[in-house]
Amino acid sequence: MTIAKDDIIKEEILKEAQKLFRQYGVKKTTMEDISKAMGKGKSTLYYYYGSKEAIFDAVILKEMGEVFDCVKQAVSKATSAEEKFKAFTLTKIRAVQKRANLYKIVTGEQKDTMRCIKHLNTEYNTHETQLIKEILSFGIANGEFAKHIKKELDILPSVIASSLRGLERDIFTTTKYAKFESRIESILGIMMRGLKVN
Repeated sequence: MTIAKDDIIKEEILKEAQKLFRQYGVKKTTMEDISKAMGKGKSTLYYYYGSKEAIFDAVILKEMGEVFDCVKQAVSKATSAEEKFKAFTLTKIRAVQKRANLYKIVTGEQKDTMRCIKHLNTEYNTHETQLIKEILSFGIANGEFAKHIKKELDILPSVIASSLRGLERDIFTTTKYAKFESRIESILGIMMRGLKVN
C-alpha cells in the first residue's frame, strides 16, 4: 500500500515538474514552484528527491523511456529491416520533438543541465545501439543485408547510431533540412544500399 502511494506521489512530482520545466526552463523553476503546483510542502519533494537536479534527471529518464518505448513499438511493427530503420529514425524524431524538456537538451538549449543527464544519455544510447544491432541482425537473418556485415556487428550499430544522432541534431538546430521526412528516407535509402546483398 505504501509503495503504491509513494509511486503516485513521485509520479505527481514528475508531472508537475515536467510542466514547469517546459514552461520556464530548469534554471528558473524552483523546488518551491514545484511544491506549490502540487499543493504540497517542499519537505514532500525532498523526501522523494534530494534536489531539483534529481527531479530533472527523473523527468528526463521518464521522457527517454517514453521515446524508447515508442520507437521500439514502431520498429516491432515493421516487417523488413529497411522499414525498421525508417520507423526507428522517424518515430524517434517525432517523439523527441513532442517532449519539450528532452527536445531542449537535444537542441542544446539547456547546456547547463548536461551534467545532470550525461549518465542518462549514455544509458539511452546503449539501448538505442542495441536496438540497431537487433535490426541489423534481423536484416542479415532474413537475407536483406549482406552476411559479411555480421563480423562488423561489434561497431557498426554504434556508427549508425552516431550518424543518425548527428542528423537528428542538425534537423533540430538548423533549417537546412526542409521536409526532413523525405530527406531522411533518401539518406536511409543510400545507407540501406550499402548494407544490402550485392
